[in-house]
Amino acid sequence: MTTIVVLVAAVVVVKIFSFENLRIEPVWAVYGLVVTTFIFSRFGLALFYRPKMPASAATYTPTVAIIIPAYNEPAIADTLEACLSVDYPSEKLRVVVVDDKSSDDTLERIRRVESVHPELLVIAAERNRGKRHAMAAGIAAEGDSEILVFIDSDSQVRVDAVRKLVAYFADPSVGAVAGHTDVSNKETNLLTRMQAMQYYIAFRVYKSAEALFSAVTCCSGCFSGYRRAAVDPILGDWAGQTFFGEPSTFGDDRSLTNFLLRDWRVLYAPDAQAYTAVPDRMHKFLRQQLRWKKSWLRESARAAKVMWRKHPVMVAMFYLGVILPLLAPQILFRAFVVQPHFLKELPFWYLGGVATVALLYGLYYRLHQYEKYWYKGIFFTMFYSVVLVWQLPYALMTIRDSKWGTR
Repeated sequence: MTTIVVLVAAVVVVKIFSFENLRIEPVWAVYGLVVTTFIFSRFGLALFYRPKMPASAATYTPTVAIIIPAYNEPAIADTLEACLSVDYPSEKLRVVVVDDKSSDDTLERIRRVESVHPELLVIAAERNRGKRHAMAAGIAAEGDSEILVFIDSDSQVRVDAVRKLVAYFADPSVGAVAGHTDVSNKETNLLTRMQAMQYYIAFRVYKSAEALFSAVTCCSGCFSGYRRAAVDPILGDWAGQTFFGEPSTFGDDRSLTNFLLRDWRVLYAPDAQAYTAVPDRMHKFLRQQLRWKKSWLRESARAAKVMWRKHPVMVAMFYLGVILPLLAPQILFRAFVVQPHFLKELPFWYLGGVATVALLYGLYYRLHQYEKYWYKGIFFTMFYSVVLVWQLPYALMTIRDSKWGTR
């Protein structure tokens, strides 16, 4: 079956790069070539990312605070148990959980863990202020740890994950490091399997390509670490960030990464493993994706002010990564409205390109994960290219709305 898929993909690629198509529709053909080259280039760049650890990394054990912001989280006990069980010197580790005034029994579950692990520092907020303020409260309460590790309340880390993540900070020029996160509930249904592939590609390929130039654009809230010396000077600005006068209540991870990108190296740790639960119902998934798109739009504008200082390849990759998604809805409109209704043409070239990318993602995922149902992940690329693309214009029109959406 794999051989057949590869052959089909090869045929599609040949058609996309057809000189005849370039002659007939030069603008759209060039767009297709740029998109295809952009996507394939990130896979190529990712292959060259080999983290270079300083000699002191193996014995580097700074003080570490693991901070978990929580709100209405059924799995909080599992997250806390995983954090409390990590392989790291206990005298140098502090685990802090901040309950952001949950409306369910999350705080009670936290207290039960605390009764067994009195070393757990519990902060119960008096009112709900959002994840960003919960994270800031955790930073203020934990003391003066050198490294701050943030973990989402629905994520769990492997026992060696924190030690491996922290090792990257042995290089004093590193300000932040994104750990690797896979989907913990991928067996639930087709939607979670689709997201499992998305997560794997986003981390293993996209973040590796960016880390090659020490410029990862988003250290995911699932599991990432920051040097306290890098965070302290910008903590007030980050926690109090506004957008058109409204408090920024989401996009905390991408925003915090942006604050550090100007002066610090930001890396990716593929060997520091975490797992997170993803939405298993379409309405929750769509609201999450809309929130992420708003965050991406807001923070891309900010990142654009500093990314031009990076390596030329990273500069090109970043700005193309902003421009191409903004053009995607127009391309989709032309393919599915203009071509069939006004030009009397079916969108073969668009669908061919989408199929090529979907197969590339799927085969890469299968090659590295040995996932039995790898082909189900292909549907995400198709679903994104045909459906989720339309969320971007709506996100732009409602960008001032800072409601969390899924809380």
